[in-house]
Amino acid sequence: MKYEDLWPLIQKDILGALQADEVIGTRKGVAVEPGDVEDALERKVKTAIGAGLDDHIGIGFLVLPIEEASDENPNIPGGPLKLTIRVQFVENVTLNRGPRGTGLPCRVWTALAEKVLKLYTPVGLTQNLVPAVPTISEFTPDRDSSLRVGQVTFYTAEADFRPWFKVNRPQISVSGAGVSPASPNSYQLTGTATVTVAAPGADMIFYTTDGSHPYEGNAAAQPYTAPVQIVGPGLFRARAFARGKAGSDTAAVNFFQI
Repeated sequence: MKYEDLWPLIQKDILGALQADEVIGTRKGVAVEPGDVEDALERKVKTAIGAGLDDHIGIGFLVLPIEEASDENPNIPGGPLKLTIRVQFVENVTLNRGPRGTGLPCRVWTALAEKVLKLYTPVGLTQNLVPAVPTISEFTPDRDSSLRVGQVTFYTAEADFRPWFKVNRPQISVSGAGVSPASPNSYQLTGTATVTVAAPGADMIFYTTDGSHPYEGNAAAQPYTAPVQIVGPGLFRARAFARGKAGSDTAAVNFFQI
């Protein structure tokens, strides 16, 4: 299963929902990318306040990237995250109140957007949108005192249609005449030990013998394909992986010599 980042899809969906409204859709809407530099943001603001479908100018809206998330249910591993959604209506007051402007101030557009989003749920992407308190705020940005910005803020949570599970921890068994158990996860070596790893449902198992974390990107990690012979002291660690799941917890046994 290929992991798909839902957050840009949610942002795109919010943009589409506002563009589909018969009134707000006359304005230009632009999605702001995470990490947009000042020049890119300025270009998008200029695009937003340009001529809309009705040829009026002076106000448009930006759908900000989702960059704030919190885990409201920490006791549910892999559960949905609470997300913050922000839409900003940017008004150049001189243009918007001029002969080609819409004549409607920023607060009117933000109030309408609040009504639209209160009734909207991106099916399959998020749960219901919940208005923040306050939902609407207005300010003049530091970067341009000629602009007036009205921000609409909602909270939502990821739709839990793809729960995130992890692979079960591998089971390690140790055998051989040259090894004796000292504790459940520690063995004394007097010769050679054979380590067998089992992980039902896993697509791949990686192991290390130097104590480092076992995963594909670790040069010290090896794919497990057959029992491993241990002849010297060290920490043997194994981790299982499967497509569409988080990697397992790491299993480990320690070998020592006296």
